[in-house]
Amino acid sequence: MGIGSLYRLVKDMHGSLPYYLSPSGRALPAWHYFLEVTRRCNLRCKMCQNIKWLKETPVAAQREGELATEEWFNVIDQVPRLGLITFTGGEPFLRDDFMQLLERASVRCRTHFISNGVLLNEESAGRCVALAPKRLGGVGLNFAGISIDGPAEVHDRIRGMQGGFERSTNAIKMLTELRKRAGKRCPLVHVTACIQEDNVDFLAQLPPIVADAGANVLNVTIENRVIGEIREAIEARRSPGSYDVSEMPFPRLEPERVKAALEQTRIAAQKAGIELRTPAMPDSEIIRYYQGYMKLGDFVCGAVWSDVFVTHEGDMCPGCGMLRVGNVREMSIKKTWNSPESRRFRRSIRSGLLAACVGCCWMYHRAQESQ
Repeated sequence: MGIGSLYRLVKDMHGSLPYYLSPSGRALPAWHYFLEVTRRCNLRCKMCQNIKWLKETPVAAQREGELATEEWFNVIDQVPRLGLITFTGGEPFLRDDFMQLLERASVRCRTHFISNGVLLNEESAGRCVALAPKRLGGVGLNFAGISIDGPAEVHDRIRGMQGGFERSTNAIKMLTELRKRAGKRCPLVHVTACIQEDNVDFLAQLPPIVADAGANVLNVTIENRVIGEIREAIEARRSPGSYDVSEMPFPRLEPERVKAALEQTRIAAQKAGIELRTPAMPDSEIIRYYQGYMKLGDFVCGAVWSDVFVTHEGDMCPGCGMLRVGNVREMSIKKTWNSPESRRFRRSIRSGLLAACVGCCWMYHRAQESQ
């Protein structure tokens, strides 16, 4: 069983019991905690959900409202010891205190970060490896995620940084080399690439690049700008259920290009000996998505039963960032997790996904349930 399949199994087991047996929408204690420690970023990626905010918000104002170090410590200390914390952004390494946050979390539970890798240097890579358990599943830094979208020229064009590809691949090499010297299996490194206009014809070149850098998994995702496009309305407390699928910004790609990319990338991954993860849906659904169509009735979301998302300003959301049910500056995660509003949201999601769910990487096709 691959790493991705193992994660899906644990997540599904945790959420399935209350999903099917709790008509009230009450869930077991959350298992996976996504902490958006900052929305700031040093890159301006073409497909980024935050791109509008990053371009329109003055740099000096982008720090405003971020939780301080001690406030994040308080959040981390609320996570159960069997929980998994994913640090995300923005770019987490832009925070001067990020290693402090990672260290605080990694001594009490399992951790993971998602980064573009550009700011990771030998010192921070060494500290990351020191925080890792020897084997997968132990307390400490289990996973590190680095984004690479294609070969050098393609990646740099998408990310808006000359030399970004070299810096990101070097980050992977540092982590894997230091991991080897330490005699550890962790942190396992996964590379994420988003299918988009600029890289769809080059995706099949990624598996050998990822394997040569020493990463363990290539994670290919679909492009999704929904949350970014409707973020302002959501933050103004417009109901997530008030949207129609016709309002959602689907990316568009010719079906034959998407089909060829998926088929050729699978072949290349097998040859390179790298585990490949694709969205939890048949290829035909991925192709249809890039034609502007997704039948939401064919999909299920278990994230609202197992995941907590905490924004850089402390807003708490069950599963994704669509519904704000409280703020960590005012109340605990435990208090909001099974609040009446959270339970109502779960009941509505169980009845049918929302238009704003289109393209989300946390939902999966019903055909995948038996796999």
